[in-house]
Amino acid sequence: MKLKKTKKAAGEALMLAVCVIILIPFYYLVVNTFKEPREMSASPLALPKSITFENYIKSFDNMNFMRSFSNSLLVTVVSVALIVLLGAMAAYPIARRKHKMYKGFLMYFLIGYMVPAQTIMIPLYLLLQKVHLMNNIAGLILVYSSWCNFAMFLYQGFFKGLPMDIEEAAMIDGCSPWKCFWRIVFPLLKPITTTIVIFEVMWVWNDFLYPYLFLSSNKSFTLVMQVYKGVGQFSNDWSMMLSTMVLVLIPVVIFYLIMQKHIVAGITSGAVKG
Repeated sequence: MKLKKTKKAAGEALMLAVCVIILIPFYYLVVNTFKEPREMSASPLALPKSITFENYIKSFDNMNFMRSFSNSLLVTVVSVALIVLLGAMAAYPIARRKHKMYKGFLMYFLIGYMVPAQTIMIPLYLLLQKVHLMNNIAGLILVYSSWCNFAMFLYQGFFKGLPMDIEEAAMIDGCSPWKCFWRIVFPLLKPITTTIVIFEVMWVWNDFLYPYLFLSSNKSFTLVMQVYKGVGQFSNDWSMMLSTMVLVLIPVVIFYLIMQKHIVAGITSGAVKG
């Protein structure tokens, strides 16, 4: 018994130490936003001698927060909605139909999913240039919506665990496949849909690469691009940059805290039914 208690205490102490190590960068980030630049350089890990909100005021004004926030919100909401809708509609016939053609579609999506995103950056750039969607929020949304294949694979595994009895009964009563999907099947996808929404929102909101490649105008910048804009060629105002990072993180942290209880349930449900 003593050996078991010792092992348990050692394990808990190890987990606590790892947790502290992980939290140190977040502590550094938040604490230094309330300091003056000189104090931040002198004692970066110490608590502020006097709390100041000057860094947040400067960041809010310089980054044009409301415009960038609305851009990020628009891109995230529309992109995630398209990912969910296209992924669910693609997964439904692939999971329900037994024809070899649908297995071919599944392999096609699988091959596309295996291609690293970095290898298609130049073709994507040239394509958006040709269709005049460079430096355009719509072009960025179009690029993000192509990640519906990730949602399709999760939905496809989930569909396999759903009984077809309800759908067959609806068809017998005269319900069309379109109405059957939206009125009967799609509401049953809530657990896995919630999980997909959480992961995709956090990815789209925090993504830097695609906005950096496809947006060049300050009017179109997302919040993440405002952080990059604060990087100077010869010097950086680190206190203001840290404040900008906190302002960018706050919305997604609030979203995650609200939705986190659904993550385990959605993943477990998808794993069991897949």
